[in-house]
This record gives sequence, C-alpha cells and structure tokens, in this order.
Amino acid sequence: MSQYRQDVLNYGDDVNDIDYSAYEHLRMLHDRTQLENVKHKLNMEEKILLTMYDLILLKKAEEMAKHIGSVYDFSLSDTNGIPLEQWWWHLDKVAKGKLYVEYNSTTEKVF
Repeated sequence: MSQYRQDVLNYGDDVNDIDYSAYEHLRMLHDRTQLENVKHKLNMEEKILLTMYDLILLKKAEEMAKHIGSVYDFSLSDTNGIPLEQWWWHLDKVAKGKLYVEYNSTTEKVF
C-alpha cells in the first residue's frame, strides 16, 4: 500500500459523512491541501480516488460550505491569499456559482 492511500481514503470518509463536526470538516480542508502538495507522488488509483472524492465534495458544496461556515469564515481564504486552484477553501464561491471547477482527464503514455 502506498504511503498516501490511507490519507486519500480518510479524505473520502470525511467528504462522504456530513454528520462529522464542522471542525472535522475544516480539518478535511487542511488534509486536502496536504494531498494537493503530494499529488505528484500519488499512484494512478489514488489520483482517481482523489478526483472521485473531489467530485463528491463539489456535489455537496452548498451543504458543506454552510456546515463548515459555522466555524470558518470563508472570506479568510481571500484575505490569506489562498489561490482559487485550492477551490476547497472557496467552497462558498463554488456553492454560489461564483467559482466553477473543471476537471480534465489526461492520458499517461504507456510503453
């Protein structure tokens, strides 16, 4: 098992369970940032899982933004200069349709 597989699975658990506390979901945003920092080290299966969990989070953006917004002021993401590429820190904008997240699939060369 890759050293990051469990981190990706934990992120997926957080995304899938809205009943976690808002503080746990705030931690999830930090965890997602850490995954982004090591994304180049993930194997193909982990990248696919991460994308799948991201798509679920995007689907739940409105619900999650409201939930996390009870303990986190999303305007701090702008104040602190968090780039829009880290869209999970801007879930409020995603939920309001002010930020559109697009996923593109790419192929890897096989020799």
